[in-house]
Amino acid sequence: MLKIESMLTIALLTMFIAPAMSYMPAPSVEHLVYITEQFPPFNYQEEGMLKGISVDLLDRMLNRMDMDLNRSRIRLSAWDAGYQIALEENNTVLFSTARLPERESSFKWVGPISPTRIVLFAMKDKAIDIESPEGLKKYKIGVIHNSAEQLLAIKAGLDPKDMVVENNSNIIMKFLEDGTIDAWAYAEIPGMWLLNRYGIKTSQYRIVFDLGDDFELYYAFNMDTPDSLVQAFQRALSQTKQEKDLDGISDYEKILYKYIPTRYSTQHVTDEQVIRLVNFTSSCIESDASGTFKRISAGEHPFKDKDDPALYVFVYDTEINMVAHADNPRLVGMNFMGKVDVSGKKFRDEIVAGAIKNRTGWVDYIYTNPAESGLYYKTTYYKLTRGSDGTLYVVCCGKYKEAQR
Repeated sequence: MLKIESMLTIALLTMFIAPAMSYMPAPSVEHLVYITEQFPPFNYQEEGMLKGISVDLLDRMLNRMDMDLNRSRIRLSAWDAGYQIALEENNTVLFSTARLPERESSFKWVGPISPTRIVLFAMKDKAIDIESPEGLKKYKIGVIHNSAEQLLAIKAGLDPKDMVVENNSNIIMKFLEDGTIDAWAYAEIPGMWLLNRYGIKTSQYRIVFDLGDDFELYYAFNMDTPDSLVQAFQRALSQTKQEKDLDGISDYEKILYKYIPTRYSTQHVTDEQVIRLVNFTSSCIESDASGTFKRISAGEHPFKDKDDPALYVFVYDTEINMVAHADNPRLVGMNFMGKVDVSGKKFRDEIVAGAIKNRTGWVDYIYTNPAESGLYYKTTYYKLTRGSDGTLYVVCCGKYKEAQR
């Protein structure tokens, strides 16, 4: 009898307690703790205030989720300590974090925030010359423990025994200055900011090696964070990048332009590719204007290249109304007269005015890139076209400019 009563007790507990546990509230935005480091201009503390690209973006994302950023929930930490906290503690978010293959399964990711490049800094009086990864082995390199720089240096072939590993960038900069190490592996722009703040002038150091391709910075969420919450942050970030104000500029563009220089692209698109796509689109509009506009705004190939999403067309009428856009159809129907890029240039006015006057030409400006995060120098080719409906349109396609070598 006792056994039966015990079984009944267990059954009742299962009926009432288990469902209650299953309905316990999931972690929400209010429960999250954010962990960051001194990594200017992405995240840093200055005069007691946390600021930077990643902090400002986080503020905009939370606003879109009807929340205000409580900056007291952001912990400023040494990188290695913050990394371990985000790995081990629920409801934690680490930023800005390089999303590398070695880390992919350790976190849930929201981004990208911006690309950055890992380089080696050396004092000019050392006269260090490194032409290949093999040349790294001759030098003692300083790195932050558990950092992307450490992983990339090992991947490039540097023996861990030849690294000086510290938890604090100030210690490594001191070692660089006094000759304890030959070079410092760090992100290019943050490294320049920190060296300058430490007191090492630009004239005293130089970049002696590039440790690899640009990598993207992300917000790294602890693995126990619900997918729905991570997805909500990702949606908010995408909206911050894509939605434009009355001047046609997104919050994302404004934030980047405030902190970092505009970039040149590493993608190679030729003038001929751009002109060919504009000519093809123009002929389609001449044959079937309305049908072509629908195909463009649906993002069909080749109007948005299936292999290179940064290669796409967009179309204005002569009043600078957006008629079709292969990358961002939300812009269709908007009037862009007098609207500027982040530098203040009325590039759309120039495009349409140039088309009316010269029929074809190129205009340079600053814009975001759908294939890469960040702000980029862009140039667009335009062509005046008469559609099958008898209306004049300006067909455009841009390319992101490459640095002159």
